[in-house]
Amino acid sequence: MNIRITQKQLIIANIVLFALSYLFLEYSKMFRMSKEKHWIYSSGHNWWIMIAVPLTFLGSLILGTYSLWKTKEHKFLYFISSLIPLITFIILIYN
Repeated sequence: MNIRITQKQLIIANIVLFALSYLFLEYSKMFRMSKEKHWIYSSGHNWWIMIAVPLTFLGSLILGTYSLWKTKEHKFLYFISSLIPLITFIILIYN
């Protein structure tokens, strides 16, 4: 079984992880005041703080440096694409 994972697939997976985690965070805010379903709110924020943000930031930094260092063609396109989760997070904070 010969499986090859490309850099494009890693960048897309990083962006999708960030987007789905943000959607889960926003969805979980609906259950903030409910006593029975407060665990959804809690798990959404725990997922966001403990898993999604660190993984997407590390993924962005690693893929960004890899794009600048190893990629021969479309170097800056891959670099900018890999930094999309970081840029989006900064925009969401200061918006």
